[in-house]
Amino acid sequence: MKIDNKKARIILAVIIVVSLVISTVYMFAKQGFHEDELLTYNLANSSKQLNVDGGWNSPEDFNEYLAVSPDDRFDYAQVYENQIIDASHPPLYYALVHTVCSFFPGVFSKWLAYSINVLAMAGILIMLYKIGRKITGNNLYALIGVGAYALSIACITTTIYLRMYATLTFWVLAFVYMSIKLYEKKNTVGIKDCILLAFTVLCGVLTQYYFILFAGLTGLVFLVLKIKEKCGKDLIKYIIAAVVGAGLALCIYPYIISNVLGGNRGLSSLDMSALDMITVVTYVFYKLCTYVQILAKDMFINQVWLLGLCTAAVIGFGIYFRFVKKVKIPKKAMFAVVPAVCYFIGISLVSPFNSDRYVMASLPLIAMLFAFSFIRIFTLFKNQKIRLAVPVCILLASVTAFVTVKPYYTYGKTNLYEPKTDNCIFVGTAMLEWNKCIDKFMNYDSTMIVQSSKFSPTLGDELEEFAEKRGVITNGKVSSLAEAFMFNGDTNKQETDSMEKLKTDKKLASLDEVTVYVSRLADKDDVLKYITENTKFKNYELIQADYSFEDFYNWYDYFVETESYCNVYRFY
Repeated sequence: MKIDNKKARIILAVIIVVSLVISTVYMFAKQGFHEDELLTYNLANSSKQLNVDGGWNSPEDFNEYLAVSPDDRFDYAQVYENQIIDASHPPLYYALVHTVCSFFPGVFSKWLAYSINVLAMAGILIMLYKIGRKITGNNLYALIGVGAYALSIACITTTIYLRMYATLTFWVLAFVYMSIKLYEKKNTVGIKDCILLAFTVLCGVLTQYYFILFAGLTGLVFLVLKIKEKCGKDLIKYIIAAVVGAGLALCIYPYIISNVLGGNRGLSSLDMSALDMITVVTYVFYKLCTYVQILAKDMFINQVWLLGLCTAAVIGFGIYFRFVKKVKIPKKAMFAVVPAVCYFIGISLVSPFNSDRYVMASLPLIAMLFAFSFIRIFTLFKNQKIRLAVPVCILLASVTAFVTVKPYYTYGKTNLYEPKTDNCIFVGTAMLEWNKCIDKFMNYDSTMIVQSSKFSPTLGDELEEFAEKRGVITNGKVSSLAEAFMFNGDTNKQETDSMEKLKTDKKLASLDEVTVYVSRLADKDDVLKYITENTKFKNYELIQADYSFEDFYNWYDYFVETESYCNVYRFY
């Protein structure tokens, strides 16, 4: 069955609309933010510094911390400066967020950053369709491949997570598409093609540094194929265009090298030299297992066995087609297979956290490759109706996933948006956990943020036990690994203690009751004792308990799923 281009475009548009409508439904249900989502707004919009050392902050202070002030609209110099200070990411995505927010000064809303993701996801699905059509030469197959991703939990999660990863995924797919397009030209690559490729590289590098890895893997495929085909002119033009794009990115933001090699998310963000080799090996194996779990959740209705079965079928029939049927993988398919698979495995090994966001850029191609593989497998059946099993199975799996699987970053299980008191205290550590709760603080008349220098005395043992139950041979050293994660690699981060402010603050002394957030990382018992012994508040009741690490297989899911990292009390 074939579909002409006009019908294909209509069906693609329907798929895009359906996918975005589903994402928007989840977005309406989204209550709360990942701390990095809140950081998105701060880094894009504000130079505001909150009082985090024992002073009070108003809802207006928090709003100014997240929203564009009327006097700072379209102030891209501040956006640029914020990224230099943060030393984690390049500035393009934040500039996009700042642009949207500048049309709504003084407004903090999840829908502002979401609008960028909506446009990015529409572009992702269009690019994925174009790639699929290049690989298969068949509109129907390309649409099935797009549907496999567009109706998956992976697509929903990428769309509703308010960070740069949807935008990164668009530029990654644009680069793959341009690479295939240039590959098709035999020594006929023109200046327009080179300009588009350079522009894609420029935008990709200035969006997220993981683009460099994906582009490098894609470029390696282009290099090998062009050398085999002896198309040196095209190869030289391709390389020059990519280098020019990367060079322009470096000229615009020269901090790229220091960020990648020495930033708090760069290659030096974690020192494993103090760990035993057996700990490193078993931890790496655990990391790979968590990413298998992530892929199962995102694409295989959260069933690892189903992922394993489908993967075994794809590999098994792939071997059958190659060595029995003598059918080779199309060369253009290698532009999807090699970068997507190698990127997924590579990021699984080197990512600072075991998080789905780091592999989001590879998931559209992985979904499409699974769909294409099963389309090929079902060509073994002569009955045309049997071949309909692929789109039918995709649709059934999507419906099942939307009913049974809760995407990351939706939250919605907390009662902390309904304050029990008018005022609030947050007690955290040098990790600056208050970032996670800013949107909740905006519901109080005022919030005092203080820091304790005393970490939870049980946290290290909890992490050791957690790791050992998941097969990591710790030798008592995993807590030091966790400490490096907590401080983004900066284990010399200054620890401050402003608990003394609770004794002397006049506003606090005038209150009859107050809500107190106690960070999971702080010594909870010490904080409770300090407040009852040094303030007028002698009684307290628990409002909401923090989650247990044991609720999650992947330890980083704790940080993704929990709303506050805190135990929350009402003192009176």
